[in-house]
Formats: sequence, C-alpha cells, structure tokens
Amino acid sequence: MTLISRRPLFQLIFIISLSILTASTVFSQQSKNKKTGNKANSSPVVITSDRMRSENGGQKIIFSGNVMAVRGDMTITSDIMNVYNTPDKKQTEEIVAIGNVDITQCDKRAKGDRAVYLDQLQKIILTGTPNAVAWEGKDIIKGREMIFLIEKDRFIVNGRVRAKLSPKSDEEKEKKPSDKNPKPCSHKTK
Repeated sequence: MTLISRRPLFQLIFIISLSILTASTVFSQQSKNKKTGNKANSSPVVITSDRMRSENGGQKIIFSGNVMAVRGDMTITSDIMNVYNTPDKKQTEEIVAIGNVDITQCDKRAKGDRAVYLDQLQKIILTGTPNAVAWEGKDIIKGREMIFLIEKDRFIVNGRVRAKLSPKSDEEKEKKPSDKNPKPCSHKTK
C-alpha cells in the first residue's frame, strides 16, 4: 500500500471510532439518567465548531473556532472548548470553555473569560478578568468568579461583587411562589 491509499483508510477508521465514542457516551449517560431519574442530564450535549481534534485516544477532545455547545435550553459559546472524558470514554467529566465565553439559558445570560462545566456536580464555574457578568432580566451582577448550581437554580458570586437590581414589574410580583418549576423556555438554535 502506498501512503496515498493509507490516508483515506486512516480517516475512515478515525471517523468510525469517533462515532462509536460519541454514541457510547450518549447511551451510557441516558441509561444512567434513567436509573437515577436525573432529568438535567437526560439530553445529550451537541457541540459545533470550525475545527476539532482528539488527544489521548479520545479522553480529551478540543473544539476551536466559533464553538457552540447546546444541552437542553442552555447554550455555551466560546473560542475554544476542551471536553474531558473518563478513561473508559463512557462519560464526560468536564467541559472547559476558554475565550469570549457566553452562557445563555432562557432569559438568563452570563459572560466571562473561562467556564468549567462539571457534569457530575451540575455546576458551572465562570471567571472573568476583571469580572464575569450575569444578567437576568434587567438585573446585573458582576464578580471575579461565579458558581452556577444548575439543579438548584442558584449561584454564588465571589471577588468584589457589584449588583444592580431593578424593581420587579407588577406582573412579576404577582407570580405565585408555587411556580418554582415554570415551563422550560423555548430554545432557539443558530
């Protein structure tokens, strides 16, 4: 075999291996969620970018250029995104977004320089220099580090916090406290 005929064969094997890796990650995550009843993890993460490369046999996958990750109603965009899988490649441990990070979920939005998504803990740690910024409606909060606890729908801000809280409209004030789990927002994809 010549070098020219080996290259397409290598590319085909790489694509098939990557497909198997992706499918096994999604199926193992779905079966785990059925056992635990965890609805937050029930949807797969869909990542698009200009480029992708795999390292360490698929344990680390690097996406670069116009990266967008979507899971359910949450979207994370960045310049680079590193996905770290378990050694058996059956589960994603963490996703690190670097450069121009923008996180959107319904009417909530956050921006920073770096975000670390920890799948098992359902937590995102967003940092920024000088600050990370989060918006919900007209409210704005700034701080060096923001920790979003996804399942609990709350967050913690560290490092010289500055908040601008706007008065709620009459419609928002009349919202019943029993509406803790409102209908999920409709997600728009690009």
